[in-house]
Amino acid sequence: MNLRSLFTLTICGALMALPVQAKDLFKDVDLDGLKGPHLVTNTTINVRQTPDNSGTKVGQLDKRDRVEVLGLVKGTQWYAVRKDGKDLGFVYAPSLTPMIDASLSAPLTGKISLSENDKPDCSYEINFAGRAEEDEIVFISADYLVEFKCQQGFDVFTFNAMMFMSEVPVDLGNKPIYQITLNLPEIATGYEEFLSATALYNVTRKEVAMDSVSLETLQAKDFKKKKPAKNVKQALHNALELQLNAFSKKAWKIIAGKLPNPGDKSPQ
Repeated sequence: MNLRSLFTLTICGALMALPVQAKDLFKDVDLDGLKGPHLVTNTTINVRQTPDNSGTKVGQLDKRDRVEVLGLVKGTQWYAVRKDGKDLGFVYAPSLTPMIDASLSAPLTGKISLSENDKPDCSYEINFAGRAEEDEIVFISADYLVEFKCQQGFDVFTFNAMMFMSEVPVDLGNKPIYQITLNLPEIATGYEEFLSATALYNVTRKEVAMDSVSLETLQAKDFKKKKPAKNVKQALHNALELQLNAFSKKAWKIIAGKLPNPGDKSPQ
């Protein structure tokens, strides 16, 4: 046998010994459902060659690893996943949670009219302040600083607030529902008891809905309402509108400085 033939046989043997590439595993597989970036929520999970527990292991993913989901294999609870541009295999769906990118490349500005409810009209500017990631739990959020300028009648006032949108679902499950919270820490009744309002952004339903106001005494009646939200920017704007409207008239008087902060106490 000449060297050329020996070399050819050696290469062919090596190629035959290589494991089947994951990119071939997705051929003829019927995929549907949620696609896009997902985060691993379990400590360690297996990637398999076929979408079932008996499938050959072709790799592993660690907690907080990020992958691209190509879809759910119909009739199963298994995702086809890709990482760093390479097709990996199949992962059990409950081990992953869908992610969104809630960052802003530029300030988001807008106007919110509440005058028909005898509340102020406000303009705002939302500035992206970075991301926060918890060490002990799997939680990632986009943080913002919000500047408001409001007018009610002849009165004009300004105030600042903090805001965040979670980039993973609130329950770390498969449903793409994300928390949007507006915090006004200066309006407080006690230590860590400040005015805030939380809305939930449902990507599947393309809507944002009011969920809660932290201080019931400053909560408006019939505040649980919904608005459409086709993307992150619209979700932020409409969440703000719902949240500001969820504050009672008394809350607005405190924000405007017409009533004392409920946390202020007269000296004894």
